[in-house]
Amino acid sequence: MPVDIRVGDRVRLLGLPDWLTSNLPESEQEELRAFIGQSAVVSNMDSHGYFWLGFGSTAEVEDSARYSGHSFCVPGEFIEPIVA
Repeated sequence: MPVDIRVGDRVRLLGLPDWLTSNLPESEQEELRAFIGQSAVVSNMDSHGYFWLGFGSTAEVEDSARYSGHSFCVPGEFIEPIVA
C-alpha cells in the first residue's frame, strides 16, 4: 500500500537511484551516499512524481543567505515517512 507523502513532510532517505549518481565524480557520489539514513523535509514534488530533498545548511550573513549542500530528487521507493 503506497504511503502518502506530501511537501513539508519529514522523510528518511533509504537509498539512491543509479541514474542519480552514475555520471558523478566518485567524491560527489560518496557525498550523496552519506545522506542515506538521514532525514530531510520534502521541499517539492515534481510533475514526474519525484520528491525533492535538500541536505545542507543555510548561513545568514548580514542581509543575505547562502545555502551549501545538495538538493536532488528521488522516486518514492527511496524514502520513507518519519512519523512523529
